[in-house]
Order: sequence, then structure tokens, then C-alpha cells
Amino acid sequence: MREPLERDHEIAHIREALDAATRGEGRVVVIEGRAGIGKTRLVRECRELAKERGFGRLQAVGDALESAMAWGVVRQMVERSVTRYSGEIREKILAGPSGAALKALDDAALDPSEAELARTLHSLWWVAVDLSSTRPLLITVDDAHWADLSSLQFLVYLSRRIADLPIALVVATRPPADNFGPLAQLSVSADRLMPRPLTPEAIQALVGGHPEVIAALHAASGGNPFLTGVLVDELRALGLPLDEPATAERISGLGPSTVFRATLGRLPAPAVALAGAVAVLGSHADPWQAAALADVADLPAAVEALVAANVLVTSEYLEFVHPVVHEAVLTGLGPIARASLHARAATSLWEAHAPADRVAAHLVHAPKGTLPNAAEVLRKAASALLAAGDATTAAAHLARAVDERPDDAGLRAELGRALLRTGDAVNAHRHLKAAAVGLPDAELVAAAASATAVIEGPAAAIDELTEAIAARPDGESRLHLEARLAVFRSFLPEQRPTASLHLSGYAGLAGGTPDERTLLGLVAQMGRYEVWPHDEVAATATRALANGAYLDDATGSTDAMVAWLVALLALMAADGVDTARREIDRARLKVRAHGSPVEFAMVTNASQFLNWRCGNMQVVEAEAEGALAAIAQEDPVSQVIGLRATSTHFAAYSALERGDVAAAQAAMDAFDLAHAGSPPMMPTIWLHEVRGLIALARGDAAQALIEAHRQRDAMAAVQVDPPTIPWRGVAVRALLLLGEPAGELAAEQLDVARKWGAATEVGAALRLLAHTSAGSRLELLTESVSVLEGSPSRLELARSLVDLGETLRVARRRTDAREPLHRAIELAAQCGSTALRTRAVEALEALGDRPRRQIVMGAEIAGTGSLTASERRVADLAAAGRANREIAQELFVTPKTVENHLGRIYTKLGIAGRRDLARVLA
Repeated sequence: MREPLERDHEIAHIREALDAATRGEGRVVVIEGRAGIGKTRLVRECRELAKERGFGRLQAVGDALESAMAWGVVRQMVERSVTRYSGEIREKILAGPSGAALKALDDAALDPSEAELARTLHSLWWVAVDLSSTRPLLITVDDAHWADLSSLQFLVYLSRRIADLPIALVVATRPPADNFGPLAQLSVSADRLMPRPLTPEAIQALVGGHPEVIAALHAASGGNPFLTGVLVDELRALGLPLDEPATAERISGLGPSTVFRATLGRLPAPAVALAGAVAVLGSHADPWQAAALADVADLPAAVEALVAANVLVTSEYLEFVHPVVHEAVLTGLGPIARASLHARAATSLWEAHAPADRVAAHLVHAPKGTLPNAAEVLRKAASALLAAGDATTAAAHLARAVDERPDDAGLRAELGRALLRTGDAVNAHRHLKAAAVGLPDAELVAAAASATAVIEGPAAAIDELTEAIAARPDGESRLHLEARLAVFRSFLPEQRPTASLHLSGYAGLAGGTPDERTLLGLVAQMGRYEVWPHDEVAATATRALANGAYLDDATGSTDAMVAWLVALLALMAADGVDTARREIDRARLKVRAHGSPVEFAMVTNASQFLNWRCGNMQVVEAEAEGALAAIAQEDPVSQVIGLRATSTHFAAYSALERGDVAAAQAAMDAFDLAHAGSPPMMPTIWLHEVRGLIALARGDAAQALIEAHRQRDAMAAVQVDPPTIPWRGVAVRALLLLGEPAGELAAEQLDVARKWGAATEVGAALRLLAHTSAGSRLELLTESVSVLEGSPSRLELARSLVDLGETLRVARRRTDAREPLHRAIELAAQCGSTALRTRAVEALEALGDRPRRQIVMGAEIAGTGSLTASERRVADLAAAGRANREIAQELFVTPKTVENHLGRIYTKLGIAGRRDLARVLA
């Protein structure tokens, strides 16, 4: 195939993208330009080059009709790789990645929840990973401006995670209509090619002819290759030679629309009718279906005429030679003829038991009453679209369904919910309120209040719900409204006293229903923030979690998952680590089987808190790194920012325990750079403590005090004062370094900790007070150790033991000092705190003693101490017999990432491969 003229620059970029993919370095190429500029020709060239290189190839073409069908382009790609085969080969293909892709799409259609899209995107990403595991993969999408939204979202998802995959993604599109949609996002990570119009010299080389004719052709077509070809075809049909100067005068009157009309005007009526039917049916039109739709008796003759006129091309399906021709034929039909054809197509497809989304795509353009069950077909198609994340098209389908059945309150309710997901809160509120009149459903009233919150703010939603609750008798429906009211109140600091009084009335619920669990989760959160007795909070959180039922409630909603996480954090803050561990293990299995990166990060955040609470700092570090890596490419919505803040917090904690202040600062700098200007939220408020700890580690007491006061002020603004992440701890240490009195503040922290009552906080507060009380230091530290013996936090116990040992040494009770220091060394080693262990060893050596035995700091044998936390985690999984793909799935990374980790691990440990890992790590 001859390379296209004047496209050397574009083809060079395509070659480089394919070469990079061959090296395992994924590339994205976006070919952008107006209709006819040669995008399709470049895509075809790309596919030929990939074929020469032995690439696997997936392809799809966007279609205006299919843009209303969930996952239309993705299904095209997969189904093209399946339908050409039959028998055993087909079964084998379906048993592999292609079958997994179809299953992911079918499963998504069954669950129209907002979280299902993220899970489906991740499942499809794994399909791409698997398809590229044996040879490089080329994915091409032509006419992407007509692709369905869900497929475009997948292309964006893939493009952000393609860097270490052997995949080239090539997308051809007209310029995006806006700067915010998926096509605009796709261009961010792409090599963007914008083919220029052909020069007169190129047109001369392409068609030949007199210079004046060439100049006229260039002026009329604007150098557009396709339009140039159309004009040349028309000149030949009119018998006007290209080498005659007089022909140039005729060209100026030949616009593209004139040419298309002339082309169709010369065709027999059956061919014109068939062209109209194909235009309405969309790409990949079945010839016999198109003939039936157009009432064409002699299909072969009509097809032959259209092919000869360069209108259609044939293979298994009928397709237009170019989208411009398709658009011209549609325009020529007129609105009434188009609507009539769509109605006939919808009826024919329904009678043939076609999928609901394909029928619905025609129904929305057909007259009302086309099908007696049109509303149900539209509703079913909308459900699949919602699962695919296309709430806008779903809402359009449901609006049409409401037109078909205006008195159906259920349909109107679904329309209202869909509109709420599009951000059209005004119309959502109108439909939800109207539906609630026909269906006195508490959920609809609550949904309407959600719309009110968007339009007028949470305070207006609170008033609306309060009024609705007052009008309802006690019962489950009222409890649902009470739960939603509590959620809205939790957004407003000024509502906290009222919310606290409201929630305290539900502290005794059993947790037997989703609404009861929601209320109990909020009670637990409130109790933690307002420092209720920790045992009451633990009991409340345990009932909210309900042995996994709260987690099951959260399925399908990221916001609900956040609520589950908050309840779990309250339980762990109250030292309820055993119940929390079971809950986290259950959630981990669920997310590993079918979860998204955000859900993985939520479960991992809970695990970080648990392991920090227990003092497993090496696990904390690995999990913090893992969570940050998993959501590195996610959009910075509030939940994602909160997850990143929490993981950054724990990553910095871990670095400080290793004595690596620079790494702690780097973690904070990365977060601040990515989220400068983001609104404050609880997880970002807690980061002031980390900044204060870093300042203390650097000896900058003044800056540490500033950070402590910033945390204090931010907490006061939202009326919370939990002792779990205490601002007073940093402030007291800073004041002591500055030579300022700090005893009153330390005593205040002990009062807060005793009010909370958890052994971890009480023991830590006693140790803090000891540093401000020289006269009672020994007594307070002894009490701190005694209290912490009953805490799950081995790290806090180790800290108090070190302080106790040092205090005994200073008091010249050298014999008594040895035992706490020996214990502290052992515990610090087990916890992975290099900094604390070093301090304890130095104190012991000051007594002229040495550790009783060589304590292994997590992995300080056989050179394994050089492994990072993430490398150690991968090494452990590999040593346990997990394949690279299994490890990647468990950690939500690519197999290439695992491969790279293992390569570094083998080098650091000086081993040949996986077989030696178990021996070295034992």
C-alpha cells in the first residue's frame, strides 16, 4: 500500500509509537482533524505497519447511532475478534481475555450503580493487559467523536495507565466539542497529530491535470483529500477532462453538497432508498435488514449501483465510503423520512429480539407510540447506560420514556435520579418531587433533598427533610429520612450540636437494616470526634459494621464506602483492632475479586490505620505506597484527595520511624504539589501533625508549634478534638524545645485521653505529661508503661519503655533501666522503627550494656534490609508462590511493575531468581 502524500511527519510519529510499544513503553496517538482530512487513511496505515510488526490488533469505528449504546465501541473491538471464528477456536477465544471483556460488560449492565463503572473500567484494563501479554497490541478507534461515552471513558482510563504496557492506542477524531470531555482528556497524554491540508503539488501528484484545474480543485476543496476526490469523481462523471484549462471554471460551482446530490440523483430509486436505510441503521448495517427497511426487492442491484457510485463499500456489512457521505445522505432524507425509518427500524429490531439499547437508539428518534412497550425498552437501555457511566444519554432515554407514559411515577423517579447524576439538580428536583406525590417513597423524598442540597445547599435540604419527617409516622420510611438528615447535618459544622443531639437518640439501634447501620456509623464518627467514651464508640461502630453487612450496603456507592471506612476508623481508634482486622480481611477479599483502584485504596487506608495502631510500620509503609500508586491516575475528586492525604500521612509516619526525614518531607511535598488549593477536609487537617513532626525532627521547634496551632484552629472550626491524632503532642514537644512552659497543655491532653479512655491514648498522654513534670516523671512513665501493656500499640509501649529506661538511667538506677531498654529494643525492631531502636540501643550502651541478642529489624539478614517496603511485600508474595499476574492483581499494579520490582529484588539480594527467594527470606 502506497503511503499517503504529505504525511511523512504523521507516519514517523506512528512508527515511533509502535516501536515504543514493542519495547513495552505504551503510547497514545490522537489524530485530530476535520472530516475528509485523511484520518482514516492514517489509521489504516497504522494497522498495516502494526501487522508487519506482528502486533495483535483491535479496532472499532465510532457511529452516531451507536453513541447511545453503552460500551458500543468496546464491544465492537471485542466482538470483531470473536465473530470471525467458530467452533473450538471461538470457544478458546471466549475462554480468554475477550470472553472476560464481554463478561465484564454484561455484569456491568446488571448493576447500574455509580461505583460499577470504576470496577468495569478496571476489569477492561486487565483485559488489555492480558491481550498484550504475549505480543504487542494495537488498539485503533476511528471517528471517536461518535464513540459512546462509556467507551471513551475506558480509552481515557487506559491512556493514563499505558506507560509500561506494550500497547499503542491510536484514536482518530474530529476536534473535540469542548475542553473538558473524554476526548480532550485523551489528548493530554497523547502524541497529537493534526494532518494539514494537501498542497497543490500533492493534488497534482494525486490526480494529475492542468495547473489551472489543480489550482481550482485546491481552492474548492481547501486541500481536503476526500473532498478533492469527490470533486474529481464528479468532473469525470460530467465528462470534464482534468487536463483542459476550461474545466477550472466549472469547478467553482461544484460544492460537496452539490456533488452528493448529483451523485444520488443519478442513481435508481431503490439504490437511493437503500442508502437512506443504511444511513439510519448506522455502521455495520446488515444488508438484508437495510433492504427490508427500504422496501428494496433487488438488493444486489441496489448495492452494485451504490458501490459503483462510490457511496458504499461492502464486506460482511454495508458501510459508507466516508462519514461525510453518510452525513450527506442523512441530511438529504429530511426529518420526517428519518423519523419514519427509525420507527420501522425500532419495530423490526424489537421483533427480532435485538438488545434493548439498539432498539432504544432508534426509538428516541421515532414518533411517540412506535412500540407499545417503548417505555420499558427505554428504561432498560437507560439502566445499562447508567452502569456504564453515561447518565446524560440515560436521562434522555428516560425523558422520552416519561413522554410515552407521563403518569408513571416510577419512571419519573428514575429520570430524576439520572438527572441528579448529570448535575441537573433543578430538573432532577422537579421530577423527584412529582414522583414522590405518586409514590410516597421515603427514598424519593431523600433523593429530592439531595437535589435541593445541590441547588440551595445542605441547610435547605435539612429544612426540607425536617418538614417531611414531621409529616410521617414512625417506621422504616421515617428512619430512612432520619438517616439522610443526619448525613446532611454532618456536612455543616454549625449543625454539629444539633446533629449530636439527634444522633445520640439512635445509639441504641441494633444495626439490622441499612438505615440503622448508616445512623450507627454516623454516631460512631460523632463519638470519636466529640470524645465520647471509647467503649461506647467501639460498641456502636461494631453494630454499624454488623459483621460485613455495612460493607455489603456500601456496594455500588463510593460515598457509602466512605461511610463504612469512617465507622471502621472509629472502631480502630477505640482499640477495637480484632473486629476491625476481620472486617478489613473480608473487604480485601471482596475488592480483590471485583473492585476498583479507589475501593482498593479505601480498604488499604483502613489497613494502614490498623497496622499503625498496632505498630507494624513496615506494613504501613508498603500499604501507603501501594494505595498511592493505585490511585495515582484517578481524578482528584474529594474522596481521592482524602485517600491520598491519609496514605501520605502514614507514609510520612513510616519514614520518620526509619529516621528518614527527607523521605517524609518528600511525601508531603508530593501531596502539596498535587493538591495545592484543595478545600480542607478531615484527612488534610491531620497533615498538620505530620508537618509538625517533620519540623521537630529537624529541630525547628517554632515551625512545629505553628503547625500544631494550625491543626488546633482547623479542628476548632469544625468543633472536633479527637485524641487519636493530637495537636497538643506536637505543641508540647515544641514548647519544651523553646524553653516555654508546657505542663498545662500536656495535662489537658491527658484529660482528653482519659475522657476517651482507650489505653493507647491514655498511655501516650501520660508519657507526654512526664516530659513536662521532672518531679513525677518516673511515676508517670511507670504508669504509662503499665497502661500501654493493655494496648494493641506495641510502638507506643516501646516509646514509653525507652523513656522509662532513660529516666531510670539518669536517676542512677542502672540495673532497673536495663530491662525496659532491652524490651524497647525488641519491640522497636518488631515494629520496624529504626529511629526508636537506635535511641534505645544508645541508651543501653550508655549503661555499658549491649542488646541481649541480635534483633532482626524486619529484614536485616542476608542483605534483605536493602529492600524497600514495597519490594519486600512483592518478594514475600513471590516467595509464597504467587505468579506475577496474581501479585499485580492483588496490589492493583501492572505485571510490568511487579516484574521491575522482582528484578531489583534479585539484584539487591544477589540471587538468580524466584526459586531462591523463599530461602533468602526465611
